Amino acid sequence: MIKKTLIISAFTSLLLSTTAQAAEPFVLQPVSDNNTATPLVKFDDSTHYFVGLTGGSSDISMTAGTVNGNNTTLINQFSSPDVAGFVGADLGFYTAGGSGRIYYSWQKMSTQSDFDGVKAIETDVTLHLLNADYIFRADKTINPFIGAHLGYMTADIKGQGYGSHSQSGQVLGIQLGVAWRISDHISAEMGLRHTATQGEDIKPWSSNKVASQIKSVSTGYASVNYRF
Repeated sequence: MIKKTLIISAFTSLLLSTTAQAAEPFVLQPVSDNNTATPLVKFDDSTHYFVGLTGGSSDISMTAGTVNGNNTTLINQFSSPDVAGFVGADLGFYTAGGSGRIYYSWQKMSTQSDFDGVKAIETDVTLHLLNADYIFRADKTINPFIGAHLGYMTADIKGQGYGSHSQSGQVLGIQLGVAWRISDHISAEMGLRHTATQGEDIKPWSSNKVASQIKSVSTGYASVNYRF
């Protein structure tokens, strides 16, 4: 009888203990796994100089054609210059915080205009530009940007049997694009730039056979930049 009483008492105590444990609230504990955490990309946005190489396609807006004597009335107008490639280089710096940059651009391009399907004149253009850009989302990997530029253009135009001519002067323009921040030092970008000449009217060449005027230069480009 005593054994039965002891067994019943032990069983009752075990049952009460189990019931009390079951009555305790069940709380989910957070699981921390440092190996699965993905760190945020953080770039060095202090002031940096940079150098870049650029290239793409250029579209020169120009009016040109034959004239009779020292005047600007075109008798036969040449075709618009062909779309052609160009090369260039950039040198400048990013401001502190990475939201702006100021830089010098050099661009070189060559194209030709035809008359009756035959090459008439060849045009070589060089641009020297001072650019300023505002960069959006400077702390992100993808950075849209917009900016403006001013500078100086020189153009040498020549044609077989027509002689040669030079046009130079100040230019103004805008640019926009998007950059991809690959690392602290390397970025790539694609963009569009439009550059307009200032105060240059159509002028006859010294040969008095041709008159011409370059109005603007539009480019689509890709470039790679290195910050240092």
